Amino acid sequence: MEDWDAYRLILAIHRGKTLRNAAKILAVNHSTVARRLAQLNHSHGYTLAESAPSGYALTLAGHALLQTAQQVEALVLADRHAQRAKHLEHSGQITLSLPPAIAQYLLLEDLGAFAKRYPQIRLVMQCSYHLVDIDNCEADIVIRVANEPCEHLVGHRAGAVYLNYYAQRDYLLNKTSDEYAWLVGTADSAQTDWIKNSPFPHAPVSLVIDDLIVRHDAASKGLGLIRGACYIADTMEQLTVVGDSEPHEFAQIWVLTHPSLVDVPRIKLLMGELYTLLKQRQHRLMGRAAKFIS
Repeated sequence: MEDWDAYRLILAIHRGKTLRNAAKILAVNHSTVARRLAQLNHSHGYTLAESAPSGYALTLAGHALLQTAQQVEALVLADRHAQRAKHLEHSGQITLSLPPAIAQYLLLEDLGAFAKRYPQIRLVMQCSYHLVDIDNCEADIVIRVANEPCEHLVGHRAGAVYLNYYAQRDYLLNKTSDEYAWLVGTADSAQTDWIKNSPFPHAPVSLVIDDLIVRHDAASKGLGLIRGACYIADTMEQLTVVGDSEPHEFAQIWVLTHPSLVDVPRIKLLMGELYTLLKQRQHRLMGRAAKFIS
């Protein structure tokens, strides 16, 4: 095959296992994938993928093309990384992926100041909890909250996120402990084992709110107790630490990039600033010493 799109189709079917998933990978509709596969089968004179009980599977002929498709993909990605790295001065685009809460509560103003200081650099912020694929050129720099970041990425540990137990002051004053309830981010019991070690281990879950910032806001409005991020909760005047609980480390913060980009001046520049800013904000990440006094 000479058409890169044909190789992409083979890869998408192999990874997606169904035509619908392959369509999502390629950002096209289901019928387009079916039509392209039919055309590809026709042009080769044999079937490259066929329906199976679990979806679609490559035939022996399809697998013969898969290895080549993977090699072509590797070359295409290597070329993309080289294109991103070709600007040797403080100019060009930097795509930064980071969690929305860290952007909003720790870095937003400073990143705005960075953009003003370096007008030749176009800073693109992707604020999402989704882990972008930096190998696939979805971002140049990522800020990740994780204890075990991807080993092949390069960068520095820039601090740690600390958590504590919080509630609205009036919530604690006007309710008995038997009426307390937790606000959590997931219904998965494996992810809420921390409640057993909290100041109120027998309090039930009242609401599941997947958005981190909304969950903190709900607690500040008196909807329940939360295990919250200190750097967010301490900015909300209505929230106070529950009892005598102390902040505890949740996960480390990393500033990371792809090995092919680590020596690009604009990448080094922003990574250095991010590292310094996050280290300077470690006292905010660790939380203030305020206690609720009954």
